[in-house]
Amino acid sequence: MAGSSRGIRVPRAQGEAVRKALVEMGLFDRRRKISSDGSFVYLPVLSLDGEPLLAIKKITDLEPVEAPFEAEKPIVAPESILGYKPSYEVVGDIAIVEPVKPEDAQREAEALLSAERHLRTILIQASDVEGEFRTRRFHHLAGEKRTSTIHKENGLRLKLDLEKVYFSPRLATERLRIAEQVHPGQTVLDMFAGVGPFALLMAKRGARVVTIDKNPYAVCYLLENVALNKIQGVEALEGDAALLAQRFEGHADHVIMNIPHSASGFLTPAMRVTMDGGIVHYYAFAPEDDLYRDRDIIEKAAYEFGVRVEVLYQGIVRSYAPRVYNVVLDFRVIKS
Repeated sequence: MAGSSRGIRVPRAQGEAVRKALVEMGLFDRRRKISSDGSFVYLPVLSLDGEPLLAIKKITDLEPVEAPFEAEKPIVAPESILGYKPSYEVVGDIAIVEPVKPEDAQREAEALLSAERHLRTILIQASDVEGEFRTRRFHHLAGEKRTSTIHKENGLRLKLDLEKVYFSPRLATERLRIAEQVHPGQTVLDMFAGVGPFALLMAKRGARVVTIDKNPYAVCYLLENVALNKIQGVEALEGDAALLAQRFEGHADHVIMNIPHSASGFLTPAMRVTMDGGIVHYYAFAPEDDLYRDRDIIEKAAYEFGVRVEVLYQGIVRSYAPRVYNVVLDFRVIKS
């Protein structure tokens, strides 16, 4: 049955990223179905007001609407089965459960598999992020026994294996924010590209994107994803970012430094490759009482390299651990 309810209209290519952001903010109306036409996606929401929706409006074109959203067929929510709302992360058709008590993991997995119709595999993390390539190990709990999937994000399909590459779906909105700053014909260096979620989105907008990653599996998946999405303008390099970046000295309009645990060690190569007036997008982990402490590190590196920097934006990307956040600082490199 259709009924009038509140919603927002967003460009079709941005629909999935905005949907996920609404879900994270608790604003998505799960009782109503998403609808679309040739150019736009219509997302049902619980509220058309407030700061969370304004934050989304800053990074994409959205329009509040009153529209007839069809009611979803009733399903049994995981919390109805369990008696509480489970914590989990979804990558493609795989869910990674994060139980408070280890003994609850199997029960949560079975509840998710029966309640969430799009899920095919349920895993639990068996290790922290580890090793040179910053990957994780998993235990299988329910469903199909695999760690590979195709994740849909920002109009892209990203093929990946969770045990062979690092990937976080929680950066979808941030990746869209960066892509909105890139213009056709610009040159972008993605120093730690992974399977290409930043790079492909910017190349899709007409930029020339050079990607670097030390993980050979990540490079292979990136090339597969270029073909999968029929995207032009991506050059993939395997190896050390500090060394390979030297080939592009002074040519990059944008540099992506998405390696938050050690980005400070690559500031000089990033500044070297950036053209006069180019922008670096720098990611770090920081405690909540000193979120942007890396400003001092950036300014010191700039002084030693002989350039000036102008911080254009700073913000929280996501929570990472108790009282620790993944933050971003966008800064312009001024060489003249």
